[in-house]
Amino acid sequence: MGNQTDFLLCHTAFFFDFDGTLVDIAPSPDAVCVSSQLRNLLACLQDATNGALAIISGRSIASLDALLMPLVLPMAGVHGAERRNAHGQMLTEVDQEQAEQLEEMACLLEQLVRAHPGLLLEVKGREKDGGQCTALAVHFRQAPELAPVVHAAMTQVVSHNPAYHVQSGKMVFEIKPRQASKGHAISAFMQEMPFAGKTPLFAGDDVTDESGFECVNAYGGLSVKIGVGQTQARKRFDCIRDWLGWLEQICHAPH
Repeated sequence: MGNQTDFLLCHTAFFFDFDGTLVDIAPSPDAVCVSSQLRNLLACLQDATNGALAIISGRSIASLDALLMPLVLPMAGVHGAERRNAHGQMLTEVDQEQAEQLEEMACLLEQLVRAHPGLLLEVKGREKDGGQCTALAVHFRQAPELAPVVHAAMTQVVSHNPAYHVQSGKMVFEIKPRQASKGHAISAFMQEMPFAGKTPLFAGDDVTDESGFECVNAYGGLSVKIGVGQTQARKRFDCIRDWLGWLEQICHAPH
């Protein structure tokens, strides 16, 4: 077991989705709670892999940093629309013109949310002072019957701009740049140290993670699905608790 663990930790690049993979999905994005146990686990894996650990999330990097502080990790936020590499360099798929277009779309979606109590509009990128908009999400967890209304409205908003598309998730629809994906973000990390040359492992729980599974499978890595649903992932855990328990086991096994 010890030798197997050494090989896994030393030669694997870990990529994790966040909500539904590392933490339970909450009624609203701001209601998520990160335990000290999870922070310690991520710090352990970061150290054991010489830094080859990154979060690949639909959240913005600013939102993830606020939840994980004082831990600072390489990250891809907003499904790859923004990325921070292992050297701390910030990269984005969204230019100023696109950010302004997204702000215009946000104004239209604000009208939708005002008309339907229970909906929540999340303007990603605004969390940080001076940050530009990178994507839009309308959450309907508190009003699931409105899913068709939300989808139709968001589809109409992007209908005249092929640079964006509507992506579905768990009780949420998002508008994001078409070129951004979790798979694209993982591939970019795999070209850089300390990820280059290692075997990637990506864990996720949602349909938005399928591009990441596809990418990791193409590298001959390990794709891990948390929970139910059709998937390209090659390994599955029934729940977050079992998944985190497996990570704890490989991280703390005798080396």
